[in-house]
Amino acid sequence: MTTEQIQLLENLINQEIDEYKNIEKLYADKKEILVHCKTAELYEIDSQITDTYKKIKNLSSMRKNVTKSMNMLSFSMSDIIKKLKEQDEAAAKKFEEKKAIVNELAQKIFNLEKTNYELIKHGMLVTNKTLEIFLKGIKPITKEYNQKGKNIAKDQLEMSSIVEEV
Repeated sequence: MTTEQIQLLENLINQEIDEYKNIEKLYADKKEILVHCKTAELYEIDSQITDTYKKIKNLSSMRKNVTKSMNMLSFSMSDIIKKLKEQDEAAAKKFEEKKAIVNELAQKIFNLEKTNYELIKHGMLVTNKTLEIFLKGIKPITKEYNQKGKNIAKDQLEMSSIVEEV
């Protein structure tokens, strides 16, 4: 394992951390969009989140290739730290700090994603209830009166234009 490989790996992980910070910000922005019902902006923020996850996936793939060239069986942070402890204690300590940052960001992102999911679920519930109210309001009432103008539900005459005069 060379110093250049360790530096390349560190740079890749730093880039991943930056992208995770970006995801955290995007999820926070999405939360605000959902809270303030700015649905027009929702598509754009979801598109940015998807693009950022693609960047993270590419960086992760690059990290995997670097760890393979370093004869590591896995590209997980724990395995990288374990391997580095054998050769460079200072580098291992740096990577432990980076792992802590990634874990903290992952927890924050998870909480924001969970909150956003609940906001979306609540929004759908409110929308469904609103639609039910609208549909009940425009539903034609066709069975309240029979042909003689009698109210079927109450079985009594109501004031109606179809009641015959005697």
